[in-house]
Amino acid sequence: MAAMIMTAVLNAIPAPAQAGTPAGVSAYPVKDRGLVVARLPRSSHGVPYFLYVPARPRADAMPLVSVHGISRNAPEHAAAFGPLAEATGKVVIAPRFSPRGCRRYQRVLEDCRSDKALLTTLDGAAADIGVAVDRFDLFGFSGGSQFAHRFAMLHPERVNRLALASAGWYTLPTRHYPFPVAAAPDSPRGARLQATLAGFLAIPTLVMVGEHDTVRDRTLRRSHLLDRRQGLTRVERAAHFARTFRQAADDAGIAADLRFRTLPGCGHSFTECVDKGGMATLLLDWFAAGS
Repeated sequence: MAAMIMTAVLNAIPAPAQAGTPAGVSAYPVKDRGLVVARLPRSSHGVPYFLYVPARPRADAMPLVSVHGISRNAPEHAAAFGPLAEATGKVVIAPRFSPRGCRRYQRVLEDCRSDKALLTTLDGAAADIGVAVDRFDLFGFSGGSQFAHRFAMLHPERVNRLALASAGWYTLPTRHYPFPVAAAPDSPRGARLQATLAGFLAIPTLVMVGEHDTVRDRTLRRSHLLDRRQGLTRVERAAHFARTFRQAADDAGIAADLRFRTLPGCGHSFTECVDKGGMATLLLDWFAAGS
């Protein structure tokens, strides 16, 4: 199903809509739930995205933006969080960054300026579906987790609650190394992050990683500096980021709400983390707590 949705969106070929679906919208049923809706951005500076709109959306429920990893499985994100949407009344928005136009979207400040692309996309989505996106909950998996925490560092005023799963590596909220390894202020990018770092550390943040996510595969970024400073595996690096986050918040006098969880029975797989690791349930509780 995901491949069919992706083809329809990227080639802008309309797919058969369900009865009652607005004109120009391609909708696909999700078993036992509602619809994942594929949309093209209103602006050329945005990106395609996928929606899950619950049967009873709540006007006061902040949207959930869920960002894919390098597999770019945005439709799967929108579908996987259908139960969360139905339980909370949240609209789920899953952007899809192009491997051509936005290859290194995880870095945020490089290539396409993926942070600005997301904000442009959300402005269009708000106009399309009538949901305020001034602030939203943000989740990312793997490369999406890299994007999510860097986006939150740059735009903390937009993020209500943050959840990160299985990032390969992190930008640490410290001054010890230049961006993207950390946020030393001796470059324009580092100075930009330092200006918003206190806001980032104040965002309630959940850090997750599969207990078996210990393989140093080809998708894991490796360097002497990262291995030495953050750890050899995604499990070690997630734990190190959580510790560094807490220490940075303490040093700044900020009462951080930072939780760290290992997901049982899963490695580096979004589907496995949802089906075996209980990730969707954790996220439901996490984001419901901020509603």
